[in-house]
Amino acid sequence: MRNQPFSSVVDERSGGTGTADRPQRRPLILAAIILCCQIPIALRLVHVQAVIGERFIAPWRAPIVDLEQVPARDGRIVSRDGVVLAQDEVQYDIAVEYRWLQHPPDERWIKRQAYRSLSSQERKNPQLRAAAESRLLAHREQLLESLSQVTGTPRPELVQEMAGIQKRIETMLAAVERRRQERAAASEGESFDWSQGMSGLARVVMQELTRPPDRFADDPIVLKEELQDHVVLRNVPLQVVTAIQSQPSRFQGVHVRSTSTRTYPRGDLAAHVIGIRRRPAAESVTSATRQGESGVERFRDAQLHGQPGEVRHTKDRHGELLNSEVVQKPRDGAEVLLTIDSQLQQLAEQLLDTVLHPARRSLTAGVEIPRGACLIAMDVWTGDIVAMASGPRPSLPVLARPTAEEWTRLQQDTRQPLFSRSTQMSLPPGSIFKLVTAIAALETGAVSADEVLHCQGYLNEPDRYRCLLFRQQGVGHGQLHLDEALSQSCHVCFHELARRMGPEPLCDWATRLGLGRATGVDLPGEHRGKLPPPPATGSRQGVTGATLQLGVGQGAILVSPLQVARLLAAVANGGYLVTPHVARTAVNEESPTRSFEKVPGLSAATLETVRRGLEMAVHDPRGVAYDARVELLQMAAMSGTADVPEKADHAWFAGYAPAQNPRVAVVVVLEHGGAGENAGPIFRDFVTELLGYGELRPSPADPRQTKFSPRR
Repeated sequence: MRNQPFSSVVDERSGGTGTADRPQRRPLILAAIILCCQIPIALRLVHVQAVIGERFIAPWRAPIVDLEQVPARDGRIVSRDGVVLAQDEVQYDIAVEYRWLQHPPDERWIKRQAYRSLSSQERKNPQLRAAAESRLLAHREQLLESLSQVTGTPRPELVQEMAGIQKRIETMLAAVERRRQERAAASEGESFDWSQGMSGLARVVMQELTRPPDRFADDPIVLKEELQDHVVLRNVPLQVVTAIQSQPSRFQGVHVRSTSTRTYPRGDLAAHVIGIRRRPAAESVTSATRQGESGVERFRDAQLHGQPGEVRHTKDRHGELLNSEVVQKPRDGAEVLLTIDSQLQQLAEQLLDTVLHPARRSLTAGVEIPRGACLIAMDVWTGDIVAMASGPRPSLPVLARPTAEEWTRLQQDTRQPLFSRSTQMSLPPGSIFKLVTAIAALETGAVSADEVLHCQGYLNEPDRYRCLLFRQQGVGHGQLHLDEALSQSCHVCFHELARRMGPEPLCDWATRLGLGRATGVDLPGEHRGKLPPPPATGSRQGVTGATLQLGVGQGAILVSPLQVARLLAAVANGGYLVTPHVARTAVNEESPTRSFEKVPGLSAATLETVRRGLEMAVHDPRGVAYDARVELLQMAAMSGTADVPEKADHAWFAGYAPAQNPRVAVVVVLEHGGAGENAGPIFRDFVTELLGYGELRPSPADPRQTKFSPRR
């Protein structure tokens, strides 16, 4: 005992815990380390399974909810004589669920469909399952034949349409699969690199613990388009719809879609007034929402616009329909009743076509064919527009759904058929502006109704500021009162009046009479025209020249045909500027009160002088509008020629009738149509038809119906 080493004694006393036992502790230490590493994984697993597992599982259990729009009809546009000019027509389309048109069919879908058709006991029998799949495949083939028979569409056409749908969806699937493979390849590039050490290991561990695993390569991709139905036939007859809906078992997987299509029964009649209603380009072609893009369709969009309904479809993850529920019923839009008379509108357009088309023109030989034209007929008391024609004009059915060739042709047409000349065209008024000059001169005291003016054929020099009579015959008009100067459109007299007044009264009275500002017509895109500012002081020669030109409607002044119609109506109705209207309101509502404004400072005596001059222009043989007279009807009118450098002049003709009991103001403009009298025949023919329609028939009891006699 005493001879034993000290270390052996210590080992024995310590119970054998020396170096000989250390190798036995190493597995325990390693197991403890492994356990410590597994504890976070286990905790994460418990957290995922017990705490947040439902967050990942619930979306796969939850059904898919789709909202389908149910189209509503937009309101009709109806002329005042009851002719439908724009309306929605119901169109029925045949749609087939994608799995029913897919060829070859999806095997997983076939098995699910067959499985659903069997009871719980039958599903255990492999022979019964195989028989159910065979019946389903046979029904698919019979479905195609049934569709061909009931619709009258050849089977090859149906096959071609379905193949096109399938090819489009398969192209989308290929693109999605390609992106998935690219992401998988990028993910493989992020594998752990041992050279990165513990930091790289920690990053990989955190990614594996926090990022959901990537799909395996064999996981199926299901697009939303594979769970929907697709249109294979459009605009089928109602009897086809009835046949399909009455045999649901025969046409399983087939659905009928009802949509509304905007149609224009009268083609291009009042095309610029009605306008176009189309679906926005950004929306799907199956969208039920349309918007007005021009004309009444745009201005009255809120009234015409129908509110689409919604149906909620609930499907499982495989696309099988579980339930359908109407969320909101569709609401049709309200109708709009126009002030336009369809027969008068058609007449106006035919008269313009006669001028614009060489084969039917009735102008004097040698006169250039106008680039465009317009005619406006307006009630002088209410502002109701009974006709508003522009030419050339597009066909509304073509414009609603133009082909690429048709759209290119419309845009490249130099005559600009898409341009609404009645509201968007502004031209110098020519001698039509002499009405404004005459009113301004009388109201400012620059001339009186009884004053005698003198025309020697030119103002100061024989080669400047001349009358047309002097240019043609070398003589002047001689002694004239203001109404006679107006009826004979004497340039010299109105140059003289403009020189007496200066530019300020001319611009002031032009503004009072509605020029240079919008009329307020219920159509979009109205042009305001342009009034020149008073010439800058400094050069008397410059001021005088611009003012003299303005006095006869030339120079830097632009007016629209609608402004001229409003001006003539104000002269006819006693000095009230009415607001023009092409639409009244909904058919089932009362007509709104028309708005108007009294022209400030305009006296009855001034209007009487101007009216007399306009009557003399038509009924006095020396009047500029004498060739436009109509038997048995007193009229008041004025022609105007607007000079255009290096091009044909613009022709104006404006007036109202009957002269003593005004009812309708009519304005005709021929863009680059030559002298003003070229527009006279159109004015005359239209007013003659107004008389035949009874629009201008005077009342026998009206004491103002007196025979016209020129002033002498």
